[in-house]
Amino acid sequence: MQKMQKMKEEPSLIRWLIRSIDGDAYRAGRLSGMKHPKVDQRMIDATGGMRLLIAQVEELEEAGLLKAEKRNLGADLVKLEYPVSIMPELCRRAGIEDPRKRQIRYIAKTQVWLKETEGTYLEPYYRSVLKRLEEGQDVRNPDMEDDAFFRCLNAIPTLEKPMWRHVFSASVLGDSKLFERQYETRVLTVLTDRSPLYVEGMTNTEVLSAHGILTYSQTLEWKGPLCYCLDGETVIDSSDCRYGTVINAQTLEHARPYALPSVKKVVVIENKANYEDMQYRDDTLFVYCHGFFSPKETEFLRKITDVAVPGIQYLHWGDMDLGGIRIFLYNRKQIFPELRPYRMNREEFERALSEGAGISLKKDKRENLEKMDAGELEDLKMCILETGKEIEQEVLIGV
Repeated sequence: MQKMQKMKEEPSLIRWLIRSIDGDAYRAGRLSGMKHPKVDQRMIDATGGMRLLIAQVEELEEAGLLKAEKRNLGADLVKLEYPVSIMPELCRRAGIEDPRKRQIRYIAKTQVWLKETEGTYLEPYYRSVLKRLEEGQDVRNPDMEDDAFFRCLNAIPTLEKPMWRHVFSASVLGDSKLFERQYETRVLTVLTDRSPLYVEGMTNTEVLSAHGILTYSQTLEWKGPLCYCLDGETVIDSSDCRYGTVINAQTLEHARPYALPSVKKVVVIENKANYEDMQYRDDTLFVYCHGFFSPKETEFLRKITDVAVPGIQYLHWGDMDLGGIRIFLYNRKQIFPELRPYRMNREEFERALSEGAGISLKKDKRENLEKMDAGELEDLKMCILETGKEIEQEVLIGV
């Protein structure tokens, strides 16, 4: 259905009457009752002055839509009286959609979207929108007329595999750039509020990536003797690449870990400089963590536990700040359940501070830290709060 036509801008009693009836109660279905507004200066101004107001009142009186209390032989108006039930006729005369009919249309739309997303993280979102509509609220956010926004939103939980952003846009909207240009920000607002895949501190690109919409080429980097298999046939031994191995997004789709010969430790390293500083070791797999791992990286890394020898250690070395704590907790929950922090303790923190390292903790980060359950990194969290400083991982190179 097309959008509701806009009312004309010229002064109009009909417009004033529509506004006087339109409200949560009417949109929720209370279509009976009477209105008894006094004629005041605001009504006179909104309808073009007393002379025009009287003329419009007489026209609507003749049509049986309202009654007016007058004085001075009809030269002045005191009060109007009309039933709420005249709204459909007023809207017909104004050439606009009846607000109650519009609300019913929005409710029907939302019920369809709710059914489409039943059982997903979007179900509570649509239930909240539906509740607002059934209560008669004038819902402006989201824009109930913008069906394309809801098509984008609803397509995300059903993605069977990651898609490039422009491919997603073309598939859903028929325009490869429209999602990025017009809908991405609004979709991100819902995802960060409703999706269990969102972790506070994620960038927009990381949020999209976590939900299967790729905005950059995914690569996974490591140093160590990891053997991986391509398409279930070819086995590649990365120990020959002693200075590091990088595989791209397409390779990640077709690869899986095959063996970890002699590896006793897997060390996830958040910062690139620290990762590059690591020297190849036969007994250690160093994995570069650029932030929050993408879905393809996460899926590949999870399978490492399937080929690891019993008793292997999983360690995480990252920034001693709010982001570093978040990334550690995410990696332990999503990838390596036995992950332990490495060099992210009070001793390392105080040593770095004594050597002049440290960045002042911003107010919003302090508030987020105070509310966070840091788990195994609770002591590090308290160090940050007590000193008002955060430590970036690079300062520990060579220490």
